Amino acid sequence: MARSSSWMGVVFCATGCVTRPAHDGPMPVRNQHPAQLTVLHLDPAAAHVLANGAVQVRQNLAYTSLWLRGTAPGRTYEMDGETLRAATGVQVGLGSGLQAGFELPVVHTSGGFLDGFVIDYHQLFGFPDQARDQAARDQFSIAARENGQTVWSVERSDVELMDVPLSLTWQALERTAERPGLALRGGVELPTGDAAAGYGNGGVDASLGLLLEYHTGPVAWYGHAQHTLAATPNQTRRRGRSFADVSSLGLAAELPLADALQVLAQVEWETSTLRELGFPAEARDQLLLWVGGRWWPSDDWAVEIGFGEDLQGLVSPDFTVWLAVVWQPGRTTAP
Repeated sequence: MARSSSWMGVVFCATGCVTRPAHDGPMPVRNQHPAQLTVLHLDPAAAHVLANGAVQVRQNLAYTSLWLRGTAPGRTYEMDGETLRAATGVQVGLGSGLQAGFELPVVHTSGGFLDGFVIDYHQLFGFPDQARDQAARDQFSIAARENGQTVWSVERSDVELMDVPLSLTWQALERTAERPGLALRGGVELPTGDAAAGYGNGGVDASLGLLLEYHTGPVAWYGHAQHTLAATPNQTRRRGRSFADVSSLGLAAELPLADALQVLAQVEWETSTLRELGFPAEARDQLLLWVGGRWWPSDDWAVEIGFGEDLQGLVSPDFTVWLAVVWQPGRTTAP
């Protein structure tokens, strides 16, 4: 308790030294589960939008270690490998409280190199590893099978284009000291990924959601809720199964420690798109925790670093490393 109080004192003292506190919003992170990646996800964001003509460009990188195995009568599921998702995103202010967004994501899958580290990490902190230490290391296999037939799978690949999301945000209420800011979002995802190889779902997804933003002292709070209508890949439909729609809720906190440094903590709950396949290991809701920071070495450029960990055992990816570079010329911030 004394140590925690000391750290809290250091944090609030550092916050008190900020001369120009700025809040730029949460990290736009998402669940890296391979099936969830095929469904449109409106990433966490602030409820304030870019000014008319303003532009933000991002290069996001997320590297994830995957492990999950499960069996049921006549069914088997395994998810073993590592995934790198790289996405170039552009946000543009349209005026009248509107903001448009576009993202171009690509994915690299492999057996990876992190199995030994993850096993040691789980043993150090006492986390369950689902007998991961007994399996061959650095292998790749992602497949759900029923009665010997593949219901859904991901093929190993060097680089694959995924489905392309488009979004539109409308700032319905501007935040004030007395009330939170509110924005409404909608989006569609174009079926540009190879659904047969597991890098898309073969149809147009549609999503609708809302954003909330409220500041209490130096801390900015962000919330989001959304629901996505998900398409089903042909491979899955031929087996009489379907991908389920996905709902999610998220909460984030942002604290400026210096004029150019912000720390962030985020949590997001999400339903599984594979919950109707009849695999207990894939039916559970997913809950992820993210911690990270954002540093602005200049007025227009920022670097983000974050780490994601599953809070719901036996379902989500083990952990994710997040790295992003942001360019926002003429940046304005929410004080």
